[in-house]
Amino acid sequence: MSFKILADTFSIARDSSHFVQLKTLKSPRTEDQIWVAFKIEGDSKYARSTMQSIIDTLDEVFFDHLEVDVYERFENALKEVNLTYKTLLEKRGQSSVGLISAIIAVFSGSELHLTQTKEAEAYLIRRGKLSLISEGLSSKSNDLFVNIASGELMPEDKVIFATSRLLRMTTQGKLVQMCSEGVTEALDAIRELVLTDAELSIGVTCISTKLPYRNALNLGGGNAWLGKFQKVLSKAVNFIESKLKGKKIPVDKNNILIALGAVILLLILSVSFLLNGQHDSQLREEYKARIEAMNQDLHVANTKGYADDKETANAILEKVEEEARIILDSKYFRPEALALLEKVQATRDSINNTTRLTEYTPYVDLSNKKETVEALGFMNLDDNFFVFEYNSLFEVILDQVLDPKLIDESEVVINGVAMEDQDVLVFRTQAGRFIEYDEGQFSFVSTDDEVWQNGVDFASYGKYLYLLSPEKNQIFKYPRLRGKYGNATEYNLDAELTGAISIAIDGTIYVLKEGGDIVKIFKGEQQSFAIESLASDLSEATKIHTLPEHENMYVLDPVNRKVVVLRKDVGLGARYSSQVFFEELEGVVDFYVDKKEDNLYLLTKTQIIKIALR
Repeated sequence: MSFKILADTFSIARDSSHFVQLKTLKSPRTEDQIWVAFKIEGDSKYARSTMQSIIDTLDEVFFDHLEVDVYERFENALKEVNLTYKTLLEKRGQSSVGLISAIIAVFSGSELHLTQTKEAEAYLIRRGKLSLISEGLSSKSNDLFVNIASGELMPEDKVIFATSRLLRMTTQGKLVQMCSEGVTEALDAIRELVLTDAELSIGVTCISTKLPYRNALNLGGGNAWLGKFQKVLSKAVNFIESKLKGKKIPVDKNNILIALGAVILLLILSVSFLLNGQHDSQLREEYKARIEAMNQDLHVANTKGYADDKETANAILEKVEEEARIILDSKYFRPEALALLEKVQATRDSINNTTRLTEYTPYVDLSNKKETVEALGFMNLDDNFFVFEYNSLFEVILDQVLDPKLIDESEVVINGVAMEDQDVLVFRTQAGRFIEYDEGQFSFVSTDDEVWQNGVDFASYGKYLYLLSPEKNQIFKYPRLRGKYGNATEYNLDAELTGAISIAIDGTIYVLKEGGDIVKIFKGEQQSFAIESLASDLSEATKIHTLPEHENMYVLDPVNRKVVVLRKDVGLGARYSSQVFFEELEGVVDFYVDKKEDNLYLLTKTQIIKIALR
């Protein structure tokens, strides 16, 4: 009897001195399969080629001469693997080949043949009991693989191959409990166990044996659809008999045609019923197989995520999500599809280092001082917040809000910035005028130019204001003098600033553009800038923020209610680090991260929300 094999795998290599690979070898000429689980410790320079040499040898020898008994073919293949291993040792030396812990197993019909070396172990779970089936296979011989264990498999058996000893981390009973459900759930539990050991590198394969599926339209004895057909036909005959009971029907041409028509109609209905049943059964089997495949894809995505291949991991998750939604829209396996979507979200969040906030405690509530407040933005000066709306300024000392101050009776403030080195706040108005707040007093400030340039955002660095003007494809730089500002100089030399909406400075200037692109400028010249492993869409971002003290830059997306964290000065630009979702918080208009990057502050029209980042 041949079994249907359901399997899932997980591997993690903690550092460059460990190489882990799990692989399945098949041939179109036979149903026999080879499953390998390898871990190589040592110089990783040759690990991949060592592994490939062993795989090629297994594949070539085992699947040749299929007329030979499977055990003999396996034995011959292992002999050749040992020769390959010895050749590599002689050529490269032990330090370059490394220490190999491995399981090689052959599934043939209902038979399992396996061999083992070093730390690798194989477990069989049958009827709630666990057996170590690789015990005693190691040898002090110079050969890599020496002994073979063979046995019969049964339906619902679970087989685990591990490149390190799992039972040093848990008990037999707990491992059996972890594997009490499907292979996907079993591997989830084993993964959680493995990840508790920060130094362990391991590969794990979990396999379950199932009886093969037989086509539902095989009309052999006891077939369900044949039984249903017979029931329908029997009911139809009984119905006709009941209608004709006690009546004499003249045998003429019309009655014969009516009887034939009734028989044909019954046949059509019965065939239609059977075909519908066949289609329904086929769909169920198709969706069931797709769900199993999607669960395996989830684990592949997990493995890619742990290897920091976020792009591939997220592409796999997107594919699984699309397929799960297709199944969800059908009438089949809806609970399983919903569970898959939840797993996709959880896996995506884990891989992308995502935090989702569900509860918020206001740091301060501005409406306690002014019920109609509609905050536009806020600044931090000397570790105190200053929140502004169109004509008022609220000072926040620790977690207390002071009474609002009138900025100006006629001007409408649109944004503001803190000049920390100058110990002043600067506001820009709708009319293009600038107002300073210095030592508790508001005053208009001028420039040596006739008028201030127009812009969409501005920032400060040292004694300078930098005004972002995409209209003129320029960043205007104003020095602060005593009681006024000097002439504007054009800072930008070659960057394209069309669509620019926000600016941040840490010595280097970062400009956020509509659609999420970020431009980096240093000493007036555009620098190469790319974001590695970006796992979050920035197309709806509106503000960018960083400080000279920060290791990261932060991007606010109020539409999708998130802040994306990017690690600065990595490669040619930055690297995606994490993201914080505030899905239950509406109307965020501005944000700030303190100098130590311990806390994120979100500003709504009425409140400041404080969120711990560490």
